Amino acid sequence: MSVTAPQGFRAAGIAAGVGSQGRRDVALVVNDGPSRAAGAIFGAHPDPAPPSLWSRQVVSGGRVRAVVLNAGCANAGTGPLGFQDAHAQAEHAADLLADSAAEIVLCAAGPIGTRPPLDALKEGITRAVAEADRGGALPAADAIRTNDTVAKIAFRRGGGITVGGMAKGPDASLGSVLCVLTTDADLDREQCQGMVEEIAVKAFSPLTGTNDTVLLMASGAVPGPPEEETVRGLLEQVCTELAAQIEADPPTTEDRKVSA
Repeated sequence: MSVTAPQGFRAAGIAAGVGSQGRRDVALVVNDGPSRAAGAIFGAHPDPAPPSLWSRQVVSGGRVRAVVLNAGCANAGTGPLGFQDAHAQAEHAADLLADSAAEIVLCAAGPIGTRPPLDALKEGITRAVAEADRGGALPAADAIRTNDTVAKIAFRRGGGITVGGMAKGPDASLGSVLCVLTTDADLDREQCQGMVEEIAVKAFSPLTGTNDTVLLMASGAVPGPPEEETVRGLLEQVCTELAAQIEADPPTTEDRKVSA
């Protein structure tokens, strides 16, 4: 179940024609709450891709309703027009969810230097919102693969709390990681940010790419203050397992040249 193992989350992964025809290439993970606390870390590249720039603004607010991810086009090195595309993408997802674009995180991976096919991407988001449910975690993980040969998923439960995650690599040492982590613990934004900075940085470092994003969302679906050490332990297990899966699935030399 990965990202939908915790209560309060649904997901989808569909083929929209953003990348290779016939392959899933658009994923969505929605947090239905009651909380929307979130934290994230991003790559240290001096020229972040527009989806990363957009998402940094969103995460600074500490609340995330949903994350839209795509393979097949990193939208990196595309300048102001690429940022306009990212903004349009977030607005479209927000309209479908009857929510604010300021709470929509974007992640993208694939070839760099080209803008995304926006019509195909929007159509993919429309279908993903319509199809998102608790059974959509594996299709979502499949949809974010670029050079990965297999989807990377993990989840752990303990103390009444669940943490789940999905990631794409293909190699953490190259700084080409997208990772979505979810929990039903009732964390606040400071706890989310602190945990992802402490635990995810250790698991996935170094993050140096244009599009690198590791996002943690907390639904708060398990009421009451959580045992923070329990959540930390579960999160560390999930991150360690995802990082190991990434390391076991390295890219070819040619893959490293063309993808972010």
